[in-house]
Amino acid sequence: MMISRSKHRSSVEICSDCGASDPSWASINRGLLLCAECCSVHRSMGRHISHVKSLRQGSWPPSLLAMVQALTAQNVNSIWEYSLLDATSHKHLRKKPQPKDPLHPVKSEFILAKHLRLTYVLRARRDEPASELGRQLHSAVRSFSLDTAMRLLAQGADPNYYNPEKGSTCLHVACRAGQPAQAELLVAWGADPTAKDSSGNTPAECARQGGHTELAERMVELVYEATDRLIHFLSGEKPDHASGRHYIIPRTHDTHEMTDVAKAARGKLQLLPNHLFEELVMDIYDEVDRRETEAIWQTSAVGLERVGVAFLPVNPALSAPRNQGRQKLARLLAPELAALARDVLLDAARRQRLAELRPRGLLNPAAGALKHISQVSDDEPLYDSVASDDDYASLAPVDLNQQLQLTSLDLNTTDAPPTEHSTSVQTQDAPPTTDEIETLRKELDSRNSTINELKNQLKSLQTIVEQLTKENSVLKTSSVDDEHSVASHTSDSADLDLSPDREPPAPAPAAAPPTPRAPQRPVSMFEAREGPKNNWQVTKHQLTTIPVLERSLTQSVLEGGARGGGGGGAGGAAAGGEGGAEAGEVQVRAEAVTRCIQELWACARTSRARLPDCAANIERAVDALLALFPPSGTDAGLQHVLDELRAAGDAAAAACGSRAPIERVRASAYDLAKAVKLLLTRYPPP
Repeated sequence: MMISRSKHRSSVEICSDCGASDPSWASINRGLLLCAECCSVHRSMGRHISHVKSLRQGSWPPSLLAMVQALTAQNVNSIWEYSLLDATSHKHLRKKPQPKDPLHPVKSEFILAKHLRLTYVLRARRDEPASELGRQLHSAVRSFSLDTAMRLLAQGADPNYYNPEKGSTCLHVACRAGQPAQAELLVAWGADPTAKDSSGNTPAECARQGGHTELAERMVELVYEATDRLIHFLSGEKPDHASGRHYIIPRTHDTHEMTDVAKAARGKLQLLPNHLFEELVMDIYDEVDRRETEAIWQTSAVGLERVGVAFLPVNPALSAPRNQGRQKLARLLAPELAALARDVLLDAARRQRLAELRPRGLLNPAAGALKHISQVSDDEPLYDSVASDDDYASLAPVDLNQQLQLTSLDLNTTDAPPTEHSTSVQTQDAPPTTDEIETLRKELDSRNSTINELKNQLKSLQTIVEQLTKENSVLKTSSVDDEHSVASHTSDSADLDLSPDREPPAPAPAAAPPTPRAPQRPVSMFEAREGPKNNWQVTKHQLTTIPVLERSLTQSVLEGGARGGGGGGAGGAAAGGEGGAEAGEVQVRAEAVTRCIQELWACARTSRARLPDCAANIERAVDALLALFPPSGTDAGLQHVLDELRAAGDAAAAACGSRAPIERVRASAYDLAKAVKLLLTRYPPP
């Protein structure tokens, strides 16, 4: 049962961070009410820091709403501002902002200190072990004192603490005591609703044994919260967990035949190990939550002080490749994300069926991690999570619909009497038939052959990387030799010119000490670049065209060596580049295109009325860059790069000139930046 938050408002509600009246947002895991301005900072920090939800739009589970209301009534904000309220604390602490203070930097700096750095929280004693905090939390969740549980969690208590003496976790205790608000708080902080106590009971079973039926049903919903959110995103429906119907696979409306790229993507999805598949589900869940929250945000927030969140914020607890993959989900158009979500639901049902006698649902993504759906096989291959897309290009995907039929999956009805762990895709526990065993054996053989093929492809890629590294070293050596030869030639010329009427050359200024290079870090795909002088990395698109890139690099090395040996053209390779264009001029005009891309993205987020002006600027900048190259006479590789740049510029201008959605503008800007980047790899800085 879901209820509208707008019908349940307390008499006095203020923003917990600045004191503004009539807050319209709430931070679930912090238990605070927020105004729109402060909420914008909470959203920028990420869901792992503060999970925000609109109070006026959308629906709330009753127990979750009751938890937020109870925390507000118990003045939980005093936990997050303990030092500010303590009379004995230092006087230099930052003063709490007022409603009329500017968002930046006054409010934003205070919110970051309060919630990101936890500056004002009462710290636990250094001599107090973490297990002691867990024991206190294990005892506190059986009562109505939510503020006590929140204080312990804020100090570092483990929400999944297992008491060896009692043989249960904190969530088991809250469910057995009939404390739905405590259970919601624990799950919001990462408690596992599928954990089992020493007797083998889940939290839902503990609640049912204690006679708390509604709490037991809510625990089952939390087990399947990830897939439920995807199902609602696709169809607006919700599975009936009480009757054992845990999955609903929406029918696709696309009658066209699947492309080769889509088939390869489905094959990769099916071959993912369980832990990587569960991480993908959690990332898609977070992206769906971001998009739905963003839609509400755009209808309620106005002004430049309340800009939206265009992609998932970085989570320091995750690896850099995974953070980059999470951000790239924002590039998917709505139909593409819907197709991915549907494939994920189909594969989740398939994996749960393969769990045989140990079916378990997906853990609530708010926990920060997902449990394995099943342990299908100890021999299941483990793949590199950051492998190239081309590594899987030759995979033959399994037909999910056919496989679901072969394994007796019924996605809509169930004939078996419902139990707590029964699912709509598992109708009976009959042993597998001969056909099913043969099908699984064939699939295992196919996966083994795929592993061998991937190993061969990996060796090939390693060879290419080694060759590129050697050629890069040759290029650097050639560049240094050219610089030395030019300097030597200049010095010799100056020494030989000894005519009496010539003035002696002025002494050269002292060389400035070399500036230490800052350590490189991964660059977000939406982060503004510093300019074309960055050390551009080889993209995946370049890896797919390795033969062309390899030939061009080799040819440039040979030509540079020939010119250096000739003496008169020692600097030609560095200055001329390919196709007769000067490298320095290419860099300058490419930088102008980059500035136009940054201006386009800023206008797309703030003032869409300026998009036509951005389109004209992009056309002029791209035409100026292309004018450096002759219409004919260039090699095939460079001509291909120029064609891509011209097409990307036209696409970006077309997206600006029409009332295109922001996703299309973002995609066109990304493609144009990639085309410019590919061109600059052929024209390094002189």
